[in-house]
Amino acid sequence: MRRAWFKLIIPVLLAAMLCQSALAISAKEALFGSGSSGSSDSGAPAVQPAASGKYPTLKLGDRDGEDSTAYIVFLQNRLIELRYLRTPADGVFGEDTQSAVLAFQRNNNLPETGVADDETQKLLYSDVSKLVVALSDDSMFGGELNKVQSMLSLWGFYSGLVDGQTGSRTEEAIRNFKAYMTGLNPGFGITPTPIPTATPNPEGRFNEMPRVQDVPLATPAPTSDPLTDASITPTVMDYVNGTLPFTLYHQNVSRGDSGIEALRVQNRLHTLGYLYDPDGVFGDLSDMALRYFQRKNGLKETGVADYGTQMLLFSILAEEAEEYVFPYKLIVDVSDQRVYVMEWTGSTFEGPTHTFICATGTKDNPTPLGTYQAGGKTGDEWYYFKDFGCYAKWAYHIVGGVLFHSNTTEKPKGTPSDTGLGYRASHGCIRMKVKDAKWIYETCPEGTTVVIQE
Repeated sequence: MRRAWFKLIIPVLLAAMLCQSALAISAKEALFGSGSSGSSDSGAPAVQPAASGKYPTLKLGDRDGEDSTAYIVFLQNRLIELRYLRTPADGVFGEDTQSAVLAFQRNNNLPETGVADDETQKLLYSDVSKLVVALSDDSMFGGELNKVQSMLSLWGFYSGLVDGQTGSRTEEAIRNFKAYMTGLNPGFGITPTPIPTATPNPEGRFNEMPRVQDVPLATPAPTSDPLTDASITPTVMDYVNGTLPFTLYHQNVSRGDSGIEALRVQNRLHTLGYLYDPDGVFGDLSDMALRYFQRKNGLKETGVADYGTQMLLFSILAEEAEEYVFPYKLIVDVSDQRVYVMEWTGSTFEGPTHTFICATGTKDNPTPLGTYQAGGKTGDEWYYFKDFGCYAKWAYHIVGGVLFHSNTTEKPKGTPSDTGLGYRASHGCIRMKVKDAKWIYETCPEGTTVVIQE
């Protein structure tokens, strides 16, 4: 009898073990990632915004709606995956996105409109083996502008992409460099006025004064204003090419400092992937990023960007970070409807220190998978969704129209329910208990890394 009972219970135990193992694997993937980039084995994206039916037309100036399908974020993520877009997904159809769509259409034999219509998106989300992906244009990486971007990035004046393309960030970096050098040397970039010389006597007569032609004095070239002039002058190129030496270190930088030297250190930390938002004020996040740079590069963790730290920081030998430094990182797992909070330890994120139950987008209105730098607090305690006529508490912007927030209520300043979580229920946002949404709102600064995976 006991043997018969044992034979019956073995299959049940095995099934339970397999189930437990699957849950353990799911939990591990939720915390550390499965190694998937969000694409299926076939090369098509694992999640599409319109798996059936017609895609909405997207064009320049469009934005993803609040708590609705993040069509533009999905589009941008796919363009990034196919190497057409080099800027992060943000849910705004700007000029970069339009240029990426144009390039995709050109390479894949579609009408070149720059508009992501139904035909363009159906092809975009198809099997990658059927598509022409973007190839880097080597011709744009060896020019003068590329060299300028590279050196200004190395010296901490430029924090954008080194892509050989003119843009507002590149122009601002050139102006900042000129202003910086003018502050050190007021004669920076001023071309000396040529002195006219007399013309010798052509007859060469003895004791006769040489004839001098009247040569008008050259009009001095107007001195450019570094605050407005973003042109690449010969003097700028002399520094870029190494003809004139650029002095890397001028003063120590540490917590509480502000100004151009603090911004230079921040810009370089951003370029190397340690600091998300350079703002010229060296605060707590800058201090954390600098200490991690020092640890990762074998320096003493003082939190002071002294001579030795800056000489390494502003060099090609500086080691890059794996990810931006923040107090916490948030991992949203769609498969088990949980938000996992990972805490920064000084060298990595560990945890979870908190686990929050949530409700993500439905199958028809999915929450976009990917890694994003959050936009932060959205308004005050109460947030109104005008498209749905409802309210939620502690809205925190992730990307596009996707937010963390409490469950909704139709009454202004009503009491949102904490029930109904744990399954796909929203239009794309991530709904949470009121206290959990408040924790994220109050604890996580703008730019915090949010990973949405399944």
